[in-house]
Amino acid sequence: MYIGLSKSLNMKRILTIITLLAPALAYAQGQSIASGSIIGGVVTLVVLFLLFLALREVVMWYWKINTIIENQATQIRTQQETNNLLSEQITLMKGYYKPEQTTINPKSIDLNKPED
Repeated sequence: MYIGLSKSLNMKRILTIITLLAPALAYAQGQSIASGSIIGGVVTLVVLFLLFLALREVVMWYWKINTIIENQATQIRTQQETNNLLSEQITLMKGYYKPEQTTINPKSIDLNKPED
């Protein structure tokens, strides 16, 4: 089971790298639009930015990052509620709970006497 999970994670990593690098490599091999001008550079940056935005959503869906973030938000909210309840309980207990202070005299303990 662990080996299958490891292979699955490796395959996801490989597919993610290919997905991110393939458009850049394909675009790098072709002639760019007026490669020597500022407009060509701006167009290139805009195209790369749009590709990044499109591929980002695919990667987020593929790795289930959005689900992980939602689960973490739920855990944080639950932990904060638990902390608030515990602090409220501690505040309420401070007025009612007074620990008994008992001292044990070591000379009064008989070590030879068996306990029942």
